[in-house]
Amino acid sequence: MINHIVEDKKDLKSMIILFKAHDALIKFIKKDIANTSFDLNEFAVFEVIYHKEKLTVNEIHDKVLVASSSLSYILNKLENKGYIKREEDVKDRRIKNVSLTKQGLTKAQSIFPKHYDNLKTIFNKLNKEEQQTLNNLLKVIGFEAKARL
Repeated sequence: MINHIVEDKKDLKSMIILFKAHDALIKFIKKDIANTSFDLNEFAVFEVIYHKEKLTVNEIHDKVLVASSSLSYILNKLENKGYIKREEDVKDRRIKNVSLTKQGLTKAQSIFPKHYDNLKTIFNKLNKEEQQTLNNLLKVIGFEAKARL
């Protein structure tokens, strides 16, 4: 019985390492964004809008791991801060397009370059080939898990 438990633990070692690395990265990111006035979910939503320039609410939901009800709340907060605007789609008025305001773009440009530099200090511990290998392996695991849903 004990041998079975030991073998199971060995088989799941990669998962445990992945979860610990994820936890450490989340803590690092929370510390890194502490002075931005955003919590982690707001930051993630703001970042995706910054990179994609204009998205529908559904597209944001697909890219960020946030519940629909929370996403509405986050978008309201970002809009109230003056960082985003929501506009009706010209072809389909049921669809809302979300984009940054000038104030939001200024805020994004003031925080993201430094944030990315800070993240690079962690990922640059791996050379380019190791980073590519990590990316490929994580995709394999992610796609396999997704296929089993």
